[in-house]
Amino acid sequence: MFCYNRFVLPSAIAVSQKYAADRINREISQAVDQSITGSGIDTEDFIREMGEDRVNIDSLLINRLCSKTALCLSERLGRLRNERVELPVGIFSGIGIFSNIGVNVPVYLQSAGEAVVDYDTEMRSGGINQVAYMVWLNVECRIEIVNPLWKKEVSVKRKVMLTDTILKGKVPEGYIAGN
Repeated sequence: MFCYNRFVLPSAIAVSQKYAADRINREISQAVDQSITGSGIDTEDFIREMGEDRVNIDSLLINRLCSKTALCLSERLGRLRNERVELPVGIFSGIGIFSNIGVNVPVYLQSAGEAVVDYDTEMRSGGINQVAYMVWLNVECRIEIVNPLWKKEVSVKRKVMLTDTILKGKVPEGYIAGN
């Protein structure tokens, strides 16, 4: 049992965590894509110019997208309940040559809570009288990996860019760069 706890178990958990994180990332990508295409949204829809020197972000649209994405992602992760993943026992050795050898050991994925989706914005200088304006979704969700001998929670946080826009202002006739 000492050998199992010291060598096999850490490798089994690490491999299972990588598989689960990859699966979560795929579900996040598909949920965001499904939410955006289902709403018929383009990147231009997030930012509205309000005159020559004012820009407004469409917070209501982004909040609706956050809600729709969280709901879609929660549903997608809920379908993972007791999804069975078969991993060859050799992969748990941590030795590459043995990774496809041996009987398959079942590992189950289960939804472990809700998906949380929020957004952030950032403005930064993009040149002379230009501003780069970015809007992205912050997505966080978690699932559990379950095996008859152990259980481990996997959490994934991801940023999904919605828009990265350069807003141009009037360029002055004279400009002196100063430090």
